[in-house]
Amino acid sequence: MSSVEKKRLRDRRAQQNLRSKRSQQMAVLEKEVAHCREHHDDQGIQRLLQVITGLRKQNEALRSRQERLKCLVDSWDANPAGVPTNTNESPDQGLPGLIAIPEGLMNNTDSSSNPIQSSRTNTPYDDPSPSSLRLGGELSHQQARHIQILSREPPTADTSPIWKQLPLHDDDFLDPRTISCPWLEYPERIALCPDSPSSPLDLLYGTNTNYLADMIYKATQRRPIRDPERLAMGWLCYHLTRWVVSPSPATYANLPPFLRPVPDQLQVTHPMVLDNIPWPQLRVNLIQHWNVFSDIRDDVFGLFSCCIKVRWPWGESILERNSDNELCIKEKFFETFMSEAGWGLTPDFMQRYPQLLAGVDLEAISYELVDKEFYHGEK
Repeated sequence: MSSVEKKRLRDRRAQQNLRSKRSQQMAVLEKEVAHCREHHDDQGIQRLLQVITGLRKQNEALRSRQERLKCLVDSWDANPAGVPTNTNESPDQGLPGLIAIPEGLMNNTDSSSNPIQSSRTNTPYDDPSPSSLRLGGELSHQQARHIQILSREPPTADTSPIWKQLPLHDDDFLDPRTISCPWLEYPERIALCPDSPSSPLDLLYGTNTNYLADMIYKATQRRPIRDPERLAMGWLCYHLTRWVVSPSPATYANLPPFLRPVPDQLQVTHPMVLDNIPWPQLRVNLIQHWNVFSDIRDDVFGLFSCCIKVRWPWGESILERNSDNELCIKEKFFETFMSEAGWGLTPDFMQRYPQLLAGVDLEAISYELVDKEFYHGEK
């Protein structure tokens, strides 16, 4: 081969190697772009920003409480003259060797100047919510809890659009032990789910194509729930979770009015599972008394799942076929559970936990599952 032919051969090999390297680099870049689109979309970033904001607020609250405790400890040594040195002093003047506590700390009933009382009565984020206010000393703490009336006035501090005003949860997505709803363990997978289930069968029997619907189905399998309640509660929980994970006007519009958060849910930290309860006043009562019922939550929700009912005739179908011969939710059943009046509660729960029904119209929500005349007729 001549020198010219050898040079041409070297050039062709160099160009071939260059094309091969470019194709390999393009394949790597395409994989990185696909990974970014899957795991770093706008909804995922928004969720992480919400988590960061919550952690910052919690950090500020902890620092504030630490400073208050430090001030309290420093105040013990602020007056060395208060330490009695005479062992012959009378009992009314104090015991020898004990530090005299300032009278202001003993008699002060203002929680704002008492670091210990303030840390017990304030919410985790130090929000001045009505449920965190300390009542006068003439009332016991137990009496105060039962006479508090939570404000229903819209919050004035938050001027953002209503669809951006999320409930104040204490569920930490970074710590699975704090998550009250089992399907929230992987919120990044929820963000990829559609705004509504493609079929009601996903909530009734599970699915491999919709993570959120399948997780809600598995959670409801723990309780003895009928199909009407399983589908109705699953539908409400699905859309509420989609809005919390991916807040937007579209996801907010899918919520029925009675399930949208009231001001108390926006001001008082609470587990997210409480937001799934259909009646707003019952949600408020649970949030207000959660320190009492948190230890028996399994008993409360176990009985509640058995007692909550959709006002739907026994044995009547909840599904129908559309024009494409696909099973869908019957329109009348959909209108029933999307209305607050379409839900009822059997007397068993009312008799067991009457304190949770304060301010609730018992006659309006009371529901007997089996009609007495029908029952006697069958016998």
